[in-house]
Amino acid sequence: MKYILALIGCGLVIGGLISVYRSDVFMITDVVVEGSERVSADEVRALAGLEVGETLLRVSPDDVETEILRNPWIETAEVSRRFPDTLRIVIGERRPFALVDHGGAAFLLLDSAGHVLEERTPDSTTTVIVIRDVPDLTAGPGERIDSPVLQNALAVWSGLSTEMRGMVRAISAPSIDRTALITRDDVEVFVGSAEDIERKDVVARSILAEQAGTVVYINVRSVDRPTYRGLDSP
Repeated sequence: MKYILALIGCGLVIGGLISVYRSDVFMITDVVVEGSERVSADEVRALAGLEVGETLLRVSPDDVETEILRNPWIETAEVSRRFPDTLRIVIGERRPFALVDHGGAAFLLLDSAGHVLEERTPDSTTTVIVIRDVPDLTAGPGERIDSPVLQNALAVWSGLSTEMRGMVRAISAPSIDRTALITRDDVEVFVGSAEDIERKDVVARSILAEQAGTVVYINVRSVDRPTYRGLDSP
């Protein structure tokens, strides 16, 4: 008899839970979005794809996170329930790092890892570096560019000092070995690989300071044997 009563009790509990799951109890009436800057809170809510009448019990945080992460600007998403009626969404956004001129009408705006955030026309106001001459680039928003040449150029820019960054207007990267900084005074500074970029930065800035107004070419690819050429050099 006790066994039968226990089964009945379990059945009632399970039935009650199913009834609650299917009911409108804990209906979501508020979706709180945190961390949004470039992607608006309303855009995040739309990406979440919640149906009218969705409840905290029926919603799948993992599925909501997957939908939100479809936006190229969003790097991380954490979805949690706040009973009785709130869904909390915390996002982390990618940051613009470089514009890549790939020969099209618009440039590719990338984060520091090479994810394409969007296409942007060259005349758009931006403070990020322009990388040009990278071969064989084909990518669109949401994709990550794995090109070793581009990844090296991104690493070069990431490793430069604030002082050097202030002098540079573009990076030319037709290959890793031929990667060069183009200064605002049109001096080509060949750095090549991002290896030892901090030392290359120091040496290049020293030459730029000592040969200001005359130097047109600097090669610090071999940082222990730097070379340079001035306006009057043969």
